[in-house]
Amino acid sequence: MSQTDRLSLPFETGQIAVPDDGPILALRAQPCPAYDLFPRDRFVVVQTHFPTFEALDRAGFNTSVDAPPPCSLALVHLTRSRDENRGNIATAYSALEQGGTLVIDGAKTDGIESLLKAVKKLLPVGGAISKAHGKVFWLTKSETPAEFSLWIKALTPSQNAAGYWTKAGVFSEDKIDKGSLELVPFLADKLKGAGADLGAGWGFLAKEALATNPNITALDLIEADKGALECARLNVIDARAQFSWGDVTNLHAERYPKDALDFVISNPPFHQSRKADPALGQRFIETAAKLLKPNGVLYLVANRQLAYEATLEASFRHVERLSQTSQFKCFFARKPKL
Repeated sequence: MSQTDRLSLPFETGQIAVPDDGPILALRAQPCPAYDLFPRDRFVVVQTHFPTFEALDRAGFNTSVDAPPPCSLALVHLTRSRDENRGNIATAYSALEQGGTLVIDGAKTDGIESLLKAVKKLLPVGGAISKAHGKVFWLTKSETPAEFSLWIKALTPSQNAAGYWTKAGVFSEDKIDKGSLELVPFLADKLKGAGADLGAGWGFLAKEALATNPNITALDLIEADKGALECARLNVIDARAQFSWGDVTNLHAERYPKDALDFVISNPPFHQSRKADPALGQRFIETAAKLLKPNGVLYLVANRQLAYEATLEASFRHVERLSQTSQFKCFFARKPKL
C-alpha cells in the first residue's frame, strides 16, 4: 500500500463517513486514490505548489489556492515543515462546520507522530491508523483551542532575523540561503536588459541583482511555491520586478517565448521529496538555455556534489566555473546552443 492509499482506509472501513452534503476540502492536496471516494461537485482541493496544482486541475478537480470555509469534511496532507503542518491543521479546523470531521495524513518522515501527540494535548482524537510508514488520524470539530491562533499565524509572512519576509513552509525561511550568498558577488554590474530568476524563492537573489545592476530593465521572478512568491512581493520593492507563479521545468511557450531574455540567474532546487534529484536542476539549466537570446548569459549556483557540468556544456557554448567551496560552486554560462 502506498502512502496516498492510506488516506482511504478510515473511509473504506466505515470509521469515517463521507458526509451527504456540504463542501469537502483537501489542504496541500496531491493526486490520491482516496479522492475517488468524494463527490467531485463538492470536493475542493487546495494546493499552492504550481506543478501539483496544475496536475490536479488537469485531472478535473475543483482547484483553489485558498481554503474556502465552511466545509463538512477537511483533509490535510502533511509537508516537510512542522509549522506549516500545524498552520494547515488549524486552518482546516477553522473551515469546518461544528461537528465536521478533520482528517490528517502523513508519513513518519514528515512528523506525523509528533503532530498527533501535539493535537492530542489540545483535542480528543477519534481514531488513528498506521500504515505504509505513516499514519492517518481524525477528530471531530468542537471547541477551538487557543493555540490554533498561534499555529495559523505561522502561515502569515513575518520578518526573519535577516529582515526578510518569509513564512512557514518556504525554502530557507529562517535565514538567507548560503548558496545565494555565494552567487551574489558575481552579479554586481554584470546584468543588463530583461532577465529572469528561475526558482526565485522569497526573492533574495532578485533583490540583490536589482540593487547592484542599474541597467536591468525587467526581472521576472518565476517560482512554483505561491507562498514564497507572496513573500518575494514584500521583499522585492522595485518597479522592474515581475512575479510569476509557474513551473520552471514546464513553462508555457506563449508566456515565455524562446530567445527572449538577456540573462538568467538561478539557485535551483534539487529536492522534490527528501531525496536529492539532480535532474531537477538540470532541467532548470535547459530552460534557461531556451529562454536566452543567442548572446544571453546564465549565472547559477549549485551544491558542490550536484553534477550539472555536463548539462551546462551541452546547453551553452561557453561555461566557466566562477568559484568552488566545500559546499557550493558558482557557474557563468554564455551563448546557448539550443
